[in-house]
Amino acid sequence: MGRYLSLVFVLVVGLTAGLLAQDADSGSSQSPNVGGKWQMSWQGRDGQKQGTLQLQQDGSQLTGTITGERGSMPVTGSVNGNSVSFSAELQGKGSIKLLYTGSLEGDKMSGTIQVEGGGGGGRFGHRRGGRGQKEHTWTATRSTNSEGPNSSGNGL
Repeated sequence: MGRYLSLVFVLVVGLTAGLLAQDADSGSSQSPNVGGKWQMSWQGRDGQKQGTLQLQQDGSQLTGTITGERGSMPVTGSVNGNSVSFSAELQGKGSIKLLYTGSLEGDKMSGTIQVEGGGGGGRFGHRRGGRGQKEHTWTATRSTNSEGPNSSGNGL
């Protein structure tokens, strides 16, 4: 009987340790949730600009929109741990791709925007790329406002 109890004890301890290790592994491989509405600001060619970043998340994949004073554009990207990256493309006289990379810390994100392609001024206050390609900074804070995206009354 004592041998049987010892065997049961070893099995229970082994299974418990295995389940705890599996939970720890699955928790570390999951991307944090960045879905929702973010108040965003970035450095444009004419100074500081503000807008709204609306993200939907499916696993590590991101889709959504950036809305600024001159309209909105779709974004796609991904989140991996605390690293976030997404891109948007402006169409006009020439195509411009905006590459946003940054890091997430709680309810705040920040990073750089790299501008590729096009020439002249951008619809969102960014310098277009080409030979004068530049990086700009951006920050975003998760909105705690539960109202809709157009309810702020700020004309975005």
